[in-house]
Amino acid sequence: FPTLQAFDAPNGEMACVRRARSNTPLQALSTLNEPLFVEAAQALARRVLKEGGGTDRERIGYAFRLTTSRVPTAEESAVLLGLLEKEDKRIADGWIGAKQLGGAAEPPSGTTPRQVAAWAAVARVILNLDETITKE
Repeated sequence: FPTLQAFDAPNGEMACVRRARSNTPLQALSTLNEPLFVEAAQALARRVLKEGGGTDRERIGYAFRLTTSRVPTAEESAVLLGLLEKEDKRIADGWIGAKQLGGAAEPPSGTTPRQVAAWAAVARVILNLDETITKE
C-alpha cells in the first residue's frame, strides 16, 4: 500500500522489531488527503456527535481524548472551536457541500449533514496531529 511507504512501514516480507520514527511533509499530505484518512475523519465526526456530549466544548474534549489520550489545553480547545465555527460558516455559505466533506453516511440522530461536515474538518485536523500519529 503506497501510503505505508510514506510512513516508512516495512514491507510484508520481513519482520521489524522496531521502526524508526520519521515525520515528513508527505505524511501530513497523506493524512489529509488519502481516502482512508478522510473516511476515518468522517467516522470520528459521526462518533463525536453521537457520543461526545451536548456541547461543542465537550465534543472537542471527547475527540481529543479519543485520539491523543489526554484532555486538550484551553488554548487547543479554543483553536479547535474556532475552526469548527469557521468550517460551519464556510459550509453554510456554500464553499463546500456538506455531503462532500461529511460523507454520504446517515448523520447521527438529532444532527445535520452540515454538523457532520464541520466536525469532519475538525477531525481531520485532530487526526493529523503528530501526537495522534506518533504514539509514544
